[in-house]
Amino acid sequence: MAQNKCNAVVRGQIRNVHDSLPVPFAEVFVETGHLHSQSSKEGFFSLNGLCQGPVLIEVDRQGFQHLHQELYVYSDTQIVIYLSTVSAWSDTITIHAEKEKSAAMALNGQKIMEENDRDLSTISASLPGIQILQGGRNQSKPIAHGMYGLRFPIISRQFRLEGQTWGNDHNPEADARGFDEIAWIKDANLLKYGHDAIGGALRLERQTHAHEGEQNLDQAVSYNSNGHQGGYALRFIQKADSAAPVVFANAALRKSGNYRTPDLWLENTALTEISVSGGYSLQKNSREIRWDGEFYRFESGIFRGTRTGSTEDLLKAINRDDPVTDNQFTYRIAQPRQVAIHGTLQGSNIIATANGKREWHYAFQYDQRREFDFHRNSNNHFPQLDLILLSPSVIYRQVIKTGAETQWEWGNQVTGYLHRFGGFYFLPDFQGFSNGTYAILHKHREKTAHTLSLRLDEKQISARERINGTWQQQSRFFIHYSAAYTGLIQTEKHFFQWHLSSMWRAPWVNELYAAGVHHGAASFEQGNRNLGIERSYRAEMEWEYHPNQKFTVYLSPFFNYMPGFINLTPMRDAVQTVRGAFPGFEYLQGNARYVGGDLQIKTMLFNRLEIQNDLQYVHGKYIQDNRYPAFLPPFRIQNRLSWKFKRLTYKLHHEYIGRQNLYNKGSDFLPPPPAYHLFHLMVKSTQEKQNSWRWHVEINNLLNRGYRSYMDRFRYFMDMPGRNIRIVIIKPLHHHHKKHL
Repeated sequence: MAQNKCNAVVRGQIRNVHDSLPVPFAEVFVETGHLHSQSSKEGFFSLNGLCQGPVLIEVDRQGFQHLHQELYVYSDTQIVIYLSTVSAWSDTITIHAEKEKSAAMALNGQKIMEENDRDLSTISASLPGIQILQGGRNQSKPIAHGMYGLRFPIISRQFRLEGQTWGNDHNPEADARGFDEIAWIKDANLLKYGHDAIGGALRLERQTHAHEGEQNLDQAVSYNSNGHQGGYALRFIQKADSAAPVVFANAALRKSGNYRTPDLWLENTALTEISVSGGYSLQKNSREIRWDGEFYRFESGIFRGTRTGSTEDLLKAINRDDPVTDNQFTYRIAQPRQVAIHGTLQGSNIIATANGKREWHYAFQYDQRREFDFHRNSNNHFPQLDLILLSPSVIYRQVIKTGAETQWEWGNQVTGYLHRFGGFYFLPDFQGFSNGTYAILHKHREKTAHTLSLRLDEKQISARERINGTWQQQSRFFIHYSAAYTGLIQTEKHFFQWHLSSMWRAPWVNELYAAGVHHGAASFEQGNRNLGIERSYRAEMEWEYHPNQKFTVYLSPFFNYMPGFINLTPMRDAVQTVRGAFPGFEYLQGNARYVGGDLQIKTMLFNRLEIQNDLQYVHGKYIQDNRYPAFLPPFRIQNRLSWKFKRLTYKLHHEYIGRQNLYNKGSDFLPPPPAYHLFHLMVKSTQEKQNSWRWHVEINNLLNRGYRSYMDRFRYFMDMPGRNIRIVIIKPLHHHHKKHL
């Protein structure tokens, strides 16, 4: 009877055999019984419910050799498992892994799936230091250390989302549920992706690795009471046998009606979002070939309370406590509304060489953005704004290993732009190109690493601009260099990294030539064709300390001096147009300084109670004229209390958002709103078995508090959402064909 008991527990840590450092997010499983775990950010894992006797433990992590570890289990056991790094295609070539981010700067697929009812910006805000720039509930953009938009690019695999160049009144054209990792990249490897990532880059990666005979299908459904939002997400991956390609597919859908403040429903705030992606990856001998594509469509209403006839009406609307709109719920999306469509086709060809690898990456992006005006009949489908951007790109990279500790990398990327506008003028037709060449030197030792990178870029834009009623061709050409250095010291308990960089950014089409109503932001935007290059001199330190499984500290102070900083700034007066009256914004340039930092502390008490505290602070200022930039994130504190009891986890989450006191009186249409506290409560299942159902229930804004956020461009007109009950149910299905066991 004792031998037949299946209640043994195997705990341990996954480490890299080359440097003994923890390996996060490794899959640890026992196929018999479908027991499954994933190593934490510190490499720790736990397998529960093992039967006594011989057990075959398998460990899988992309970039490492697949490991079979046979273990005889008598009772609860603790072990350390070492993995060997390999290239993705050969056991004989070892390429230095990029030690480019701390464990605190990445979200894995399980976390993304649990947040499947939220958009990409909201999910990425789980990372320390990232907040959200919003336009009501339906438009959001991640903001890191005060940097957003062009300064904080979003990289889908190898290529940035080019549709983000249109401004900051719309979501990123990607669904987080189609990816398996979201990482905030800050180090010198940034220059792989561009010269203008002044706030770092948000990199999205899909899983393209599966072991022989594996099939995984994860599905999730969700419901949100505020807006009666329903959601569905699917993620599938399969590898039939050792010679077969890895095939993967993702699909997701969200649909919501009008959402509610504590007092009333907000008219025309419904949304629909759909995304589909898929592809395959084939590794054969020394070559890896990969193709994947994605389609994304987002449609939402634009709050009707933002539309007024005259400047006087606008000022009344801004100063009202509650907007004057219909107080009813509906799924109908009426005018004004916006529609964004994005499509991408990417291909990769990677060849291993005797001392490294060569890579070719190809991409073609299609972006369309349409906005439908309030004053048009809802049956009239002619858009007020109709923008289309076509962006082909090619990347070539080569990695050369010159010694046991040294690795060189260089590459070149060329991107073309072809843009046209339909409907009424807001941005001009333009064409252009960018061409960038970089070189990176990696020096890796057992516990230290150094990365030095240089990059030279040229950009050209040729726009057909309307000036005083006549069309004129305007051309701008920019060329400059970037440099970055990252040092790293990593031990079993410490991760210490520092970044130094000199980067630059060319003003782009919306900053130079915008002239008109931006319906998605309910504002009038005015470009500035006199803008010049923006530079950045940044210093940042990251320190992560984890002496054991029960305590972790993450600290990251930064300093950023930016000559020629370009910022969207409120005008002194509203702008009257034939479409109505709107708050006016213009692009101004000056020398600015940003400083601040992020702090996160996690403590585990009594093996059941976890306390997490987060603090974020950003201070920004123009140096010459003693004024503060607009959209500067306010001081923020978050406190989380988690208690695990049997198979449930209970969480209480408190947020404190301070009043933004870095504000020049009279420089905005409304002063910053007062500080506020929010409370959230969640109950979550903690099943360990591979195919067990998982679920969680969360109540956001538990006290149904009315508040306005300084980081919301619609704060002039309405409160933020009231209480919301979230329900998410996840069903994973993991299968191994018997012949491969």
